[in-house]
Amino acid sequence: MQPPPASALRGAAAIVLDIFRATTVHAALFSGGASAVYPVEDFTAGVALRDSIPGSRLIGEVGALPPPEADFGNSPTEFDAMDVADWTVVHVTSNGTRALIGAIGADLALSGCLRNMSAGIRHVLTTQPERVAIVCSGDHGGAAPSVEDTFAAGAYVTAIKRAAPDAALKGGARLALKLYHAYGRSPSRAFADSPHGDHLQKLGFQADFKYAADVDADTTLIALGVDESGRPVLQRVPALLH
Repeated sequence: MQPPPASALRGAAAIVLDIFRATTVHAALFSGGASAVYPVEDFTAGVALRDSIPGSRLIGEVGALPPPEADFGNSPTEFDAMDVADWTVVHVTSNGTRALIGAIGADLALSGCLRNMSAGIRHVLTTQPERVAIVCSGDHGGAAPSVEDTFAAGAYVTAIKRAAPDAALKGGARLALKLYHAYGRSPSRAFADSPHGDHLQKLGFQADFKYAADVDADTTLIALGVDESGRPVLQRVPALLH
């Protein structure tokens, strides 16, 4: 499963998933008190945006590792262990931030992961959307599907069907559901078969897998909106509703 074209998200409530690791990083940042995260497609734009926002930090990766211009990398456990209260962050990743930017046209867009799954689903369903789109960021800039995102999408579909039994499923949702059940609903089993996960393990990021697999460990809701300059920005849902 890969990100849909932006036009397909008009009229939908979208939940964007990048389990390794962007949307899981967002959960770590906002549960730690960060105030805003700006998703950006590349580091050229990221450096320019960081330099224009006083006190902001530039985080992210190229090939899973931070380039020299980044202040920090893209590991959720790194941020979970830090004091990130009131941080404004500019975030660049190979897949997740691009998928989020592509979701700006949805009626509602959340940054979701396994850690905040139930909270995100409850929030989306209370808005009574016409459609719910689970957006998998995928690999290689969204050009290829990823095991971990598709597995997580299956977990979301299962929970949505439990809450709304009459919801009709399209082909991608049915495929994600089959993959989720094929792995026995076990994140660790799915993660072990992920090519991207194998790459991250070789780089020493094993702790990120346990963190990403902790289903419903967090209730932080993270929504995508635009700032006063029209730039896509992620904030906690209460900050967007007041």
